[in-house]
Amino acid sequence: MKKKILLSVIALLLIGGLAYYLNTRPTPAEIRFSGAYRFDDGTLMVITPREGAILRFKKMSGETGALWPTKQADGYEGGDGWAEHEPITNRVHFDRNQQGQISGLTWQRNAMELKATRLPLREEIVTFQSGELTLRGKLVLPEGTGPFAVVVPVHGSEDYSAVDQYSDPYMHAANGLAAFAYDKRGTGGSEGEYTANFDVLSNDTVAAAKYLRTRQEIDGDKIHLAGFSQGGWIAPLAALKDGNIRTVFVGFGVAVPVLGEDRWGYVYAFQQKGFGEKELAEMDSIAAILSDIFDRGQNRWADFEKAVEDAKTKPWYETAKHSDSLFGMILGTDMPLWVSRPYMWWKYGRTELPFIDRLYDPVQTLAKLDTPSLWIFAGKDSSAPTQWSVDELDKLKAAGKPIEYFIYPEAEHGIIRFEQQPDGERKPVRYEEGYFQQEVDWFRRQSGL
Repeated sequence: MKKKILLSVIALLLIGGLAYYLNTRPTPAEIRFSGAYRFDDGTLMVITPREGAILRFKKMSGETGALWPTKQADGYEGGDGWAEHEPITNRVHFDRNQQGQISGLTWQRNAMELKATRLPLREEIVTFQSGELTLRGKLVLPEGTGPFAVVVPVHGSEDYSAVDQYSDPYMHAANGLAAFAYDKRGTGGSEGEYTANFDVLSNDTVAAAKYLRTRQEIDGDKIHLAGFSQGGWIAPLAALKDGNIRTVFVGFGVAVPVLGEDRWGYVYAFQQKGFGEKELAEMDSIAAILSDIFDRGQNRWADFEKAVEDAKTKPWYETAKHSDSLFGMILGTDMPLWVSRPYMWWKYGRTELPFIDRLYDPVQTLAKLDTPSLWIFAGKDSSAPTQWSVDELDKLKAAGKPIEYFIYPEAEHGIIRFEQQPDGERKPVRYEEGYFQQEVDWFRRQSGL
């Protein structure tokens, strides 16, 4: 009897676990419609998955939006803005040719109807080796004959599939450049464990470049790297290791150590609340304890716990607690330290191969790198210290390094225009006009096109 009860309990747990998995697993990305589309007036638009069955479109002008599936086969709809479903202003129907392939689309916006043709870009899903791991990539080729210059996007901190969701490869291929996106280790179809370790990830980027040089469609002397956000640390390091990268493009990246970006998280939050140098100095002293714990392997948890108790009496505590920083990450969940401490130590505090090397100094890499680079910054970036990065780049430029940069003064991280909400939140609206064209023009010019 007891055995039957035990077996029944085990069965119920298995059924419950399966139900939970089925209900919580991510919906596969809808990739059937991914590609570059050109309207009759010459406007170029790329479409890729946003999440699951939801799509995102991007125009070269910076206009963007989301599209939701309708009950009609190959039908989609959405509203104006970054991610508005309603009120519906855009109705899209994807057209198919006689072979059943997506050949274009019909776009209805209010009373207007526009036609777009899907560009006949060639795509190939491939695998390549990085050490003992097999990584998945996607090569997108433009029309015409090669060998082509190629752009390799270098990931930010995201954990989703670049192969399935990146839109830049289609934008570049539509402008005469090949593109190669690959899934970061531990994501999508790539083997390995997800990490933010720059040394490890830059080795994967070098492996991607090595693979591209085996392809007859690619000009191995014209491989460009495009690092976005966290990729701004990785791409220059990969270029230095490879030794034959044509150029590096950095979008909303950081030219100071991770410690600097982490400090910016609470500096920015303090600035928004009107706190000054005195309060920042108090927070800096706590951040120094965390750095000793996570970056230098010192057991200063007792010092940190005492510092936290003292900080709870300070007017800035709640601001720091909810800031985009390691301090905010540890305390923002309201979990007791005895709960969060083992996880944080396991993920960030192991010194043999840290999840992320917060002491890595990109300036030392850039000082050795003679590869031309273009850095694009957001002037109102809440996630990255734009001015601190610019200050470092100015020093490198003065030392003769081939560095250029451009700042969109009203942009947020991602080079995104936003509307300030009454509660202080920033509502994304679109990408900055000219940003996508600036990226394409850089690579074309540096490729001699």
